[in-house]
This record gives sequence, C-alpha cells and structure tokens, in this order.
Amino acid sequence: TSAGIIEILRAREANVMSLKGLFQAEFDMKGMAFTQSLQGSIFYQRPNQYRIKGFTRFGGLVFDFVLSGDFYALRVGEHPKPIIGGMDNFKKLGEFRLPVLLSLRAIEVVLGKLSFDTEEIIAAQVYDNSYQFDISQDSKILGATLHQRIVVDQISLQVRQLDYLSAEGKAMVSIYTSDFRQVRDGGSSELRRLDLPFGVRVEDRVEAGSIALEFHEIKANEPLERKMFTLADF
Repeated sequence: TSAGIIEILRAREANVMSLKGLFQAEFDMKGMAFTQSLQGSIFYQRPNQYRIKGFTRFGGLVFDFVLSGDFYALRVGEHPKPIIGGMDNFKKLGEFRLPVLLSLRAIEVVLGKLSFDTEEIIAAQVYDNSYQFDISQDSKILGATLHQRIVVDQISLQVRQLDYLSAEGKAMVSIYTSDFRQVRDGGSSELRRLDLPFGVRVEDRVEAGSIALEFHEIKANEPLERKMFTLADF
C-alpha cells in the first residue's frame, strides 16, 4: 500500500542521525562567480543542521555554508564577514543562492527526507518497475505553489526521482538519484548497513541551473561536534 511504502521510507530517514560526506560537484548555471567544478564536504545533524563547504581542486576555500534550524550563514572565500539570514530570505546570498539551494535539495534526497504526509497523496500509480505518488500542493517549497511527484523503485523501494510540478503538471525542478551503496551505520553496535545514493543530480528548469553530486565517501551516524553548526562560532 502507499502508506506502507511511505512508512518504510520514513523509517530509513529516521535511521540517519548524522552524516558526513566528501563529494565532487559539477554546476551548470549562468552568472556563477566561481568554477563550475568543486570538491565539497557535507556535515548533517538531525533534524535540520547542515554544513556545506566548497573547495577548488587545489584545496582553496570557495564557500562555507551553515544552516541551523531557520537561520544560515555563508562565508565566501577569504571575505572576513559572513552573510547571515533566515530561511525566508535566501536572496541575500546573491550569486550563491541557487548553488546553495540546489545543494540542499540534493542532500535532502540523499538523507531520504520527505516533506509530506501519507494523507497528502492525491494519486498513486504502479508501473512495471516503479511506484509513483503525486502529492498535493505545498506553497513552502522553493517559494512557489508546486505539486510533488515521487518515483520509488519497486524492488529496492528507493526514491529514484523527485519532481516539483507546476499546476499544469510541468516539471519545474527534478532530482534524480543513482549509484546506491551500503554504508556502515557508525552508531550501531551491530553490523547494520544503510543504503544511500552516491550520485544525485538536480535540474532547475525555472532558473536554468543544475548540479550533480558524486560522493567519494559517506559516513553515517558518527559523532559530530556541536560547534560545527553554531552560527555564533562561524
């Protein structure tokens, strides 16, 4: 049933208390002030603390972004003063706004985060290899009123695609996952493994931008220092 599948997906997401990963990012968007290929690192602490760093291939810092609850801070290169703001105003990030937003979308899918409840499913269809769920409108997503469509693999029950659709059913933003691998659960005394996607691609057709993340390493549920997400120490 739809409820049973969503329950499985939510249980998986709940198993990820923390995560850290190293990745290669390829950006394709206009007006970028930095190189289109970056090395990066991500740190996550449940429920909603993130830190994303981008580096040149020589190790130079391009940006350092922290999101803790409803507030964020961004440090750019060697600039001493960070940009600080709230989740309701990403425009302050300027040319870094879209890269940061798309990166967050990609990481949320890696974590398995779902922003809807079972009762919000307005349509469910079964195809040869997948289940497809259409979700009711959500005005909180990307600042617009969009539907969601989630595609789940029938065998693995992994999320393979997530679309944000206009009222006419046109895909405005699409997120694709690939290369699922088993990651050791660092917080379990048993030899438990978590299946996570090492490849994620986000395409934004509204702003004509995309990002592809290819993870080299992911570690789950290992201790992270709290100060890593503290805006006051940023």
